[in-house]
Amino acid sequence: MKIALTGLPKSGKTTIFNALTGSEHSTDKYIPADSINIGVVQITDPRITQLSQLYKPKKTIYAHIEYRDYPGIFSQDIENAESSMIQDLKSCEGFALVLRNFVDDELDAIVGERNPLKDLMRFEEEMVLSDLIVAENRLERIELSYKRGVKTPAIQNEEKLLKLVCEDLREGLPLRNMELGAEDAKSLRGFQFFSQKPLLLLVNCGEDEYNQQEELLSQLSGRGYLAIAIAGRFEEELSKLDDEEAQVFMEDMGIASSIRDRLTQLSYQLMGYISFFTVGDDEVRAWTITRGDNALTAAGKIHSDLARGFIRAECFSYDDIIRHGNEKILREKGLFRLEGKEYVVKDGDVISIRFNV
Repeated sequence: MKIALTGLPKSGKTTIFNALTGSEHSTDKYIPADSINIGVVQITDPRITQLSQLYKPKKTIYAHIEYRDYPGIFSQDIENAESSMIQDLKSCEGFALVLRNFVDDELDAIVGERNPLKDLMRFEEEMVLSDLIVAENRLERIELSYKRGVKTPAIQNEEKLLKLVCEDLREGLPLRNMELGAEDAKSLRGFQFFSQKPLLLLVNCGEDEYNQQEELLSQLSGRGYLAIAIAGRFEEELSKLDDEEAQVFMEDMGIASSIRDRLTQLSYQLMGYISFFTVGDDEVRAWTITRGDNALTAAGKIHSDLARGFIRAECFSYDDIIRHGNEKILREKGLFRLEGKEYVVKDGDVISIRFNV
């Protein structure tokens, strides 16, 4: 999973990236960023830790998320749709938009006073405009193909869908709110529309205002956004401390868990992802799939051969194995199941695939 940390210049993206990944990239307010910072964050799922203690494998593998910190987004950059940075941004599965809501007199002079709602509106407008340009350009090419005598049912369906897309975009509506069937959503996936990507809002505030963000967060939630307050500079300092010291300061601020734990959990929630597990003497491992995926998809996640030769999925739940302690008891109690290809995998399922190729 790749999540883009993005937003307007000097909103504190790199500060949050440093806190999240333990990095030390420059956050100098006078030096414009010009490159992408990349960090891989391990998801410390306590269920994997428990399973590892139970099975004592040679190797334990947690799931992970790749976060990519992009320089501030300007409208002129977005319009240059062919730039390598924009193409890289499009490859991310979701966006975490950093909204500046901290006081800084020097930054006010450089980029203007803080106004997170205005910044959000500007970001959404730029994403929608970029998508509209892409959709209209594609419609123009479809029209040209008609004039050349190329008019297949597939192209006609694409044209019909893109016209609906353009209607929403011209009204300033992001595509993530557009109701689409499975086939239509699949058809649009190749365009990698910005405004179709899931969006998480990170309200970057000062340490002294961390517990005063309820009203703003309520406004954002009321507009349908998933949002969280983060005291970026404070969190960056916390990331440099050992766990015990950090916990003392977190409790003083009323922060329940680390920025790493909070953002990885929210990223999963944003993308609609769940985890299933494979266990054994050699390895205990977490795998990431989309909520609603079936056993065949889970098998393919592990290895393409398992999907190709799928016979059955042996399943039991994490809660059951922790409660009873071993697989023999699960079998005796009828908690060990054999499922077919269409079985919808649940978060916390422990799965072993029977296959033959």
